[in-house]
Amino acid sequence: MGAAMTKWTIVMWSAALQIAKEAGLPQDLWPGEDVAPEDFFRSLREGDDPMAAISYAACALPKLEAIEWALASLPEVPEDDPDYSQKMLLRDSARRWVDEPDDENRRAVFALAENSNNEWPETLIGLAIFFSGGSIAPEDNAPVAVPSDVCMKLIGGALHSIVAAKAIEDPGFATRALDLADKFAVRGREALTAT
Repeated sequence: MGAAMTKWTIVMWSAALQIAKEAGLPQDLWPGEDVAPEDFFRSLREGDDPMAAISYAACALPKLEAIEWALASLPEVPEDDPDYSQKMLLRDSARRWVDEPDDENRRAVFALAENSNNEWPETLIGLAIFFSGGSIAPEDNAPVAVPSDVCMKLIGGALHSIVAAKAIEDPGFATRALDLADKFAVRGREALTAT
């Protein structure tokens, strides 16, 4: 619980209310204007609202860290899964973009995602990468920007789908994912290597 008492150093938002509004949380959940981002995250967790806490974290984290958090939270794919190869290809392509977030890798992830099952969390993360920045138009066309909230909504949706799918067999998934989100908010990408 040590990270829970630490400041969110990489979160650029200054007030939890801004994040709650951007994340589309119900108005009855909104915090007061002077609540710090990390304090409201903890109150969502204490209120046992993992879906709201996931949406909030997906919005609070910078896009690269939010995407890396979602990827790191994905459960293992069983080797006997009939879609094992495609899911692993999506994950590998997404990790390639995280390591080198250029337009070529962003479009490569999108090419795989648009030909994959849109209910897979891997697909939603792949789409989040495509909508994380840069033009969504074909390369030879005039640039077309995307609304800033699309990426974080796709990340939240990917993790929500896992929580729903694992509710019975792995009820601790949301807790582990939110613990990791807190670590990312404190340490950034070092969350995966720091002990």
